Amino acid sequence: MKKPLVSILMPAYNAEKFISEAIESILNQDHSNWELLILDDGSTDSTLQIVSTFKDDRIKVFKHEKNLGYLLSCNELFNTAEGKFITFMDADDTCSPNRISACLNEFETDLSLDFLTTDHYRTTAFDKRASEHRIEIDYKRYASDPSYYPTICCATIFLKKELLQKVGGYHPFFEEIGGEDYHWLFRLSRAGEGKHLSESLYNYRQHSGQNHIQNQNPLKYFAQDIDKELRCELTKGNDVLLNSESFKRKWIDTIEKEPSELYFRKASEALNQRTFRSFFSLLLKGSFSFPLKMKNAKRTAYLAYSFVARFA
Repeated sequence: MKKPLVSILMPAYNAEKFISEAIESILNQDHSNWELLILDDGSTDSTLQIVSTFKDDRIKVFKHEKNLGYLLSCNELFNTAEGKFITFMDADDTCSPNRISACLNEFETDLSLDFLTTDHYRTTAFDKRASEHRIEIDYKRYASDPSYYPTICCATIFLKKELLQKVGGYHPFFEEIGGEDYHWLFRLSRAGEGKHLSESLYNYRQHSGQNHIQNQNPLKYFAQDIDKELRCELTKGNDVLLNSESFKRKWIDTIEKEPSELYFRKASEALNQRTFRSFFSLLLKGSFSFPLKMKNAKRTAYLAYSFVARFA
């Protein structure tokens, strides 16, 4: 039997440091029938020149004259993909040589399967493994319980094109917020049969240039809460995103009324990134922002304890 074509989507913006390794990890796959769709999203560095050095007919390159962002780039590539299956390869990550074949084997074993995700490794900027993220996920529960929110590397999503055509791509509401992949995965799980493969096949690189770190939109710090509310409404049969501007305005008003929560969330991110000067500055702003509340003192104490615990 002819091996199925797999479309691998790779939006790329100023990815000159890592994109060669990302492409090589696809070239090294033991499944050979794939197309790698690379969209240079208005890069101002040498990303496009590096991509052009790879001479393989399976690599198809597209270009934006100006940067449109990850979400719109992915949606464009969704419409371009010709494979029976679709997955991702972020331009700063790598994956195991058997990633595609291992995923395809699951679909061959279970004909009812529409999509899957896998475990992954977190790696340093130098692609050295820092930790392994292993988890069990029940996608039937994921589709119906908005409070069920396991941590998933959404770049590992591997799905049938039929399901993409049924659900559509990322919702533009998330363009400036982030978290579009989690909400999309929720919609996939409501429309198709999914499973999680307990095998680490993807290497998620952590570095200071990642999209979610560069994004400074205040709403990004509430992306999970926003998505949970959207899920809750969808399980009731209400698609709030039909009036997305009104929904966004509600969340902006909520943040403006109580700025301390935004300071604390920014402080937490700064702590995780080990930018301690920003951490202490944001922690103080959160502690003394108006209105003063007991919960502010509790959040301050918790984050201060978290800081101390890192050095204990």
